[in-house]
Amino acid sequence: MQHRNIIALTLIVGLAFTTVLATGRASAAAQTKITLQRSQGVEQGGGEAVITDSALTIRVKDLKPDSVYTVWYVNMETKHEMAGVGPSPYMFKTDKKGVATFKAKLDAQPFGKWQMLVIIRHPNGDPQDMGHKEDALWAPLTKSAGKAPANPCAAK
Repeated sequence: MQHRNIIALTLIVGLAFTTVLATGRASAAAQTKITLQRSQGVEQGGGEAVITDSALTIRVKDLKPDSVYTVWYVNMETKHEMAGVGPSPYMFKTDKKGVATFKAKLDAQPFGKWQMLVIIRHPNGDPQDMGHKEDALWAPLTKSAGKAPANPCAAK
């Protein structure tokens, strides 16, 4: 009787371990990492965007210190469209070293709907002032996004 209990316990522990291992692999597979590229004319800065089923996390470095940035989805073709990422005003601020992390919950995946992820700097510190902005970083959200556009957010 005791021998059966040991075998049953071993099987249960083995199944539990296999389930935990499989869950960890599944969540790692649902994660997409995208390297952020500098927009034309931007001399420094970079970072990475990580998109999961329910969240977007952006980590940037070497941007302008103590500056306000906003995060946008952008389509350039067939018509120019933009949508802010996360709750309004879609912003983050870099620290004195030009480093920041931005996190937003996602209701839907951007792939297939949006062509680019774009980060804009607001030199006057107002994230709602789209008249005075500078493109900073961008990343394609489709395989055919191509080279960096001169000013992905210039039309708005």
